[in-house]
Amino acid sequence: MDDPDHGDAMVTIAIVVSRVEALVLVSVLEAAGILAVAGGLHHASVEVNSLALGGHRIWVPASQWAEASAVLRESGADRDWAFCSGARRAVLRFLGVWFCLYGGVAAVTALAGTFPLWIIGTIPFAMVVPVNPQGRGDFYLLAEPA
Repeated sequence: MDDPDHGDAMVTIAIVVSRVEALVLVSVLEAAGILAVAGGLHHASVEVNSLALGGHRIWVPASQWAEASAVLRESGADRDWAFCSGARRAVLRFLGVWFCLYGGVAAVTALAGTFPLWIIGTIPFAMVVPVNPQGRGDFYLLAEPA
């Protein structure tokens, strides 16, 4: 696997959806003394475009693949997990308050017969809601020794 002309080849050990998860996994590996590189970090973490662009890949040197696999297994990164409902509740609360305020002002001004233009101008901002991309990452760990 080692190429004397190009050094140690890098192998993909994980592809994750969230930029934050990629940064955390790289930090875990680096804390264990393993060189780790995360790709796609310039994808905005509030957009789902990172999924369309292939997610955030994490590479390690082939010579450290076994050690990195053991570290990720020990950290529980490859285990099943459930979606965070706290973020969903926060976004729903935010949208509820926003719709109540926005709808209230729009209703009052419409009943008064003066519909301000700023309400129409803010409609595009209604679509700007933070997105927390969540999904199960793909892990390419070396098989555990028997």
